[in-house]
Amino acid sequence: MNDDEVITAVREQRDKVHSHTSVDEIISRGRTVRARRRIPGAVTALAVVAAAGTALALGLAGVLGAAPAHSTDTIRTMAFTLVRHPNGTATLTINRNVLFEPGTLQRDLAGDGIRAMVTVGRFCSSDPAPAGWTKVMSFPGSPAEPGPVRSVVINPAAMPAGTELSFGNFRTANTSQTSVALINTRSYTCTSTAPTAPPPDGVMIG
Repeated sequence: MNDDEVITAVREQRDKVHSHTSVDEIISRGRTVRARRRIPGAVTALAVVAAAGTALALGLAGVLGAAPAHSTDTIRTMAFTLVRHPNGTATLTINRNVLFEPGTLQRDLAGDGIRAMVTVGRFCSSDPAPAGWTKVMSFPGSPAEPGPVRSVVINPAAMPAGTELSFGNFRTANTSQTSVALINTRSYTCTSTAPTAPPPDGVMIG
């Protein structure tokens, strides 16, 4: 017999039962009791959901904890440091005493929105060079004389369409140097001879 059948039977017998409490009130109280009996189940379900959420948060914390130990805006390796600024530019400093892995630098530059081709033992350039070099790359301070600089500031937003930066790293007996130029991605040539001076429309880091 379901709840509705019980209620119907009670109503049919209410005239035969003498009580100070009305049948309707008894029925109402019965429904309240049934509702209260359902609450522990709901609380249990909520507890399970909360526990699952906590476990998920702890799991994610464990995964995120395995990330590389550097901040979102700075990548620091033995070979180079790349700092991204709020205005969209990035400062690159290369350690001339450490030979870097070209794929690593190229990938990190791309992560900051900088299109680049990074090579070791050769340097690629375009003739004529694309316009806008001075808007794409600059260097902090003013060197006393033309020559290598320690770091450069790159503005990827200023790079014309169809261009990218060419980084050519050469290892010498005691150190290394990196020539950088803006090139046309469809028209450039490469040389395995290490430049002895900064490119006409570029810079040398070392």
